[in-house]
Amino acid sequence: MRTIAALLVAAFFVTSLHAQTAPPPRITVVMPTGAKAGSTVELTVTGQELDKVEGLYFSFQGAKVEVLSAAKAPVDPKQKGGKPPPPATNQKFKVTIPDNAPLGFHDIRVVTKGGISNPRTFVVGDLNELVEKENNDDVPVAQKIELNTTVSGVINTPTDVDYFQFTGKTGQRVVASCLTTSIDSKLPAELQIVRITKGVGLQLGFSRNYWNNDAVADAVLPEDGEYYVRLCSFTYTLGGQDYFYRLTVSTAPWIDAVYPPVVELGKDAKVTVYGRNLPGGAVDPQALLDGRPLEKAVINVKAPSDAAALHRLAFRGFIQPTSGFLDGFEYRLKNEAGASNPVLIGYAKAPVVIDNEVNGTLDKAQPVPVPCEIAGRIQKKNDRDCYSFTAKKGQIFSIEVFADRLGSAMDTQFSLYNEQGDKLTDQDDNPDIVAPQFFNRTDDPPRYRFTAPADGKYTLVVTSKEAFLSYGPRYLYTARIAPEEPDFRVVAMPMSNYQSDAVILGQAGHIAMSVFVQRSGGFTGDITLSAGKLPPGLTIRPQIVAGNQKQAAVVVSAATEAPPYAGAIGLVATATITPPTPPLGKGGQGGVKATREVRGASITWSLAQQQQQQNTPTVSRLDRELVVAVRDKAPFILSLDKTQFAVPQGDRITIPLKLTAIDFKGGVQISALTLPTGMAMQPKTVQPGKDDTIILDSKTTVLPGNYTVVLRGQTQPPQPNQQPKPGGPRNLIQTTPPIFVMIVPKTLAKIAVPQNNPKIKVGGTVDVTIKIARQHDYSGAFEVKIDPKATKGVTAPDTTIKAGEDEVTLKLTAATGLQPGNNATVTVRLIAMFNDAVPVPHEAKFTLAVVK
Repeated sequence: MRTIAALLVAAFFVTSLHAQTAPPPRITVVMPTGAKAGSTVELTVTGQELDKVEGLYFSFQGAKVEVLSAAKAPVDPKQKGGKPPPPATNQKFKVTIPDNAPLGFHDIRVVTKGGISNPRTFVVGDLNELVEKENNDDVPVAQKIELNTTVSGVINTPTDVDYFQFTGKTGQRVVASCLTTSIDSKLPAELQIVRITKGVGLQLGFSRNYWNNDAVADAVLPEDGEYYVRLCSFTYTLGGQDYFYRLTVSTAPWIDAVYPPVVELGKDAKVTVYGRNLPGGAVDPQALLDGRPLEKAVINVKAPSDAAALHRLAFRGFIQPTSGFLDGFEYRLKNEAGASNPVLIGYAKAPVVIDNEVNGTLDKAQPVPVPCEIAGRIQKKNDRDCYSFTAKKGQIFSIEVFADRLGSAMDTQFSLYNEQGDKLTDQDDNPDIVAPQFFNRTDDPPRYRFTAPADGKYTLVVTSKEAFLSYGPRYLYTARIAPEEPDFRVVAMPMSNYQSDAVILGQAGHIAMSVFVQRSGGFTGDITLSAGKLPPGLTIRPQIVAGNQKQAAVVVSAATEAPPYAGAIGLVATATITPPTPPLGKGGQGGVKATREVRGASITWSLAQQQQQQNTPTVSRLDRELVVAVRDKAPFILSLDKTQFAVPQGDRITIPLKLTAIDFKGGVQISALTLPTGMAMQPKTVQPGKDDTIILDSKTTVLPGNYTVVLRGQTQPPQPNQQPKPGGPRNLIQTTPPIFVMIVPKTLAKIAVPQNNPKIKVGGTVDVTIKIARQHDYSGAFEVKIDPKATKGVTAPDTTIKAGEDEVTLKLTAATGLQPGNNATVTVRLIAMFNDAVPVPHEAKFTLAVVK
């Protein structure tokens, strides 16, 4: 397992006897934004708390790092009023990138005595790289570069304009790509390619908002000569050190779209690539982007054949939360100038059907078999695509359309019609999000669960909300019509709701990560989180995300003598997936254990206090790895004498808690992380060295099930007499080990007993039927017996309502001593084992009429 790539002092490997008090590092800017594979570059990392730097950590192997000098970063002139941020540092490093470093986006982090920082994107490329040189804000002072060069630069002020000059030849198609959003920058780039003749500028290419704030422009050069790239902030209102960019000016391929954007696992597929400078490509006059034709090339693609790949997102590009739960793999093209940008190709979960492009009306709907995965696109003004399929009454299909999540420019909506032309549903934007911390709102419609009301033909109509205005090769989608396929994906991130952060543990300490779950295909089962690969001294006890939760926490624990560490860890999620029960069937099929790798993510930019109060969603992204650091002793330890609790629904849970402080005095405020819906806790301050208790109120609204609860402790630094650094004191945070809570339902079924006073003869027998209506998705067995103490003179052998069944027959026998004409009260007791662990008793009574 990798550790930090740096020249480290030996003291780093010595365990301190005192609490780890160095604050954790945070970084904002890395300049340059990347490097060519095999090159050596001087990196400047800007951030806070970098004064005890020890090295860098990359998400790829083999980088050699030397720590160089550091200096205070200039104060941002836009900073006015309010609490000033901690002073920033420009820390320099000498870095050698290995020849075999994979092309693409990677994460870079700073490692210090205080731990490991949040990530910034670092791009490994195959072109020569430069750093922008000021002053280059006008044509006469434009920075000269060669074609096939990448420049890392900054728009320093809102009105800053950067010019670059290159020499081109007639007929060359030059692509200028300016990456901002996709490399963690705030810059809304506006990009132009300009030819100046006799003092007059002619715009040959223009772009902004190509994808988020990235810009991509191209031009076919009309003659040999000098050309300019002009780059600025759109509207000239934003600028500063956070407004950096990565500009590439080249004749290498650029891929704008791949159609279809999905292929079946392990199969060869022909796809059409649309873009610029494509090897073997030809201009397609019908494929227009910004008014100019793209090239297209038909290529063969083979998806990975490893079944585990179907559940992975193997992509070294930018991944926003919208796409964070997808699966797929990376594809690039290459010509003599270099490699293209990476594009994501997804996995089709059903046979792929291609839009026939003559299906614009209901009467011309394209027949498709089901299940299928349709690949379509909006190619002309007001285009819409109609697909017809047959279904039998009661048949259930999941209908889901992907566009925004695939990186498409399309804002999709769909409708469903029956054979008579009646509209059954309209589906538009999906308002559901996992959490503001991982804001994955999408313009794609929500998944629609369709139950056919009758035998017949149904028509799916897909279009773009802006088809009257926007269309072309980048407006593509897939539409899946298939039986429900229950599944899940999991993302974990540092615990902070608002700050760019990292996971840092002290020895003997515990730290939680926030966990976000996407459930699909009707999956509502419990998910167990457990350790994959871990370094020595770290443990992750198996912890449960209940079936009704989409957000939870998972705790990482460090042993008392855990050695220092900074690097990746593995976390896996497992669950038993049961296929949907066939209509009208009983019992269904057995469950299948599924394992999914947990993906890492982080907040890109910290939110200001005002934004936090306004519940502003964070800007976040997927990371390349889950990363933690282990340092000296934890500042305090929250320990538990008991970690497992089983309580009836509505009862309170009393948790014994002890606070052990290292090198400081004072209380710690305890709160709870991601409690189940309906469970509550009042924050409480506990004191060091004293036994205390925390009360959780489970209320009757908490659904029965298994939950993992985590308590969080927060305090101030352990030097009360020391003057705080600029920016104020920081809080110290630790969590408890995981607490396992089982909420036991009061009942697991409603019992129906005879209501008509069945007759029984003295000394005779009678059969009565006991029926149940199951609750809380309980499908197990019930032991059935009558209470001999409450039931006088009537007996019955014990029996069982079997798993998946809803009734049983009791054979009752009346004793010879019963008196005819009287009634006998029978008390029936049913016992079910909730979660195979806790008995849940039920009771019902009915009356027998005793006759001769």
